Amino acid sequence: MPGSGAEKRATAGLPLIGEEVYLRALTGYLVGSELLCGAGRVALVPLNDRICLSPSAAIAAAYWSKSGLKEGVVAVFEYNQSNPSETADRVLKWGPDTIAILFGGESRLGDVNRYAIDFLRALRDRGFKGRLVIHVRTWLATKGLENVLADPELARYLESLPEIRVFTANLDAKKFYYSRVAVSAGKASLQTLAESNLNNEHVSLLRNSLPPP
Repeated sequence: MPGSGAEKRATAGLPLIGEEVYLRALTGYLVGSELLCGAGRVALVPLNDRICLSPSAAIAAAYWSKSGLKEGVVAVFEYNQSNPSETADRVLKWGPDTIAILFGGESRLGDVNRYAIDFLRALRDRGFKGRLVIHVRTWLATKGLENVLADPELARYLESLPEIRVFTANLDAKKFYYSRVAVSAGKASLQTLAESNLNNEHVSLLRNSLPPP
């Protein structure tokens, strides 16, 4: 009989799904508490898989803990990979001032790069002019937005937005950094706004959790 999914992951030396979800709870708590400071109505847009959905729940809970358990301040919209425009329509109909792109986890970096570019084009075409929040794995997959900014129209679009935020990690320093992304002349640079200390458990889980190449 074939082994369970947990047995297969353990045999392959991969973190168990429970560990992956727990990691996203730790990360989502920090991101929802720090990176969304000052946001209003936040749309979280993950891929439709277990690992991407997990931080969405944690981020939403942390954001509520800061802003109060109010209706209509946070919502989750799964990304439709085959129809980015449909996703953008659903998200924008809700009327967010902030959209968080939470792509990564179980997907290959090349796919995450493509999904991010497709979704940003859909948001541009529909005239979204609010705040963007970028997940660290989306940031890595797009090479720090370099792949996005290679498209001159997307570069102009991102430059026109009022604010772009991202969180990045330095595991040697045991830190998360929350930064504002400045886009100018087709280049992205970071201005650190805040940071969080990571405990040993969090760092260990991050080191063991690598996205597929």
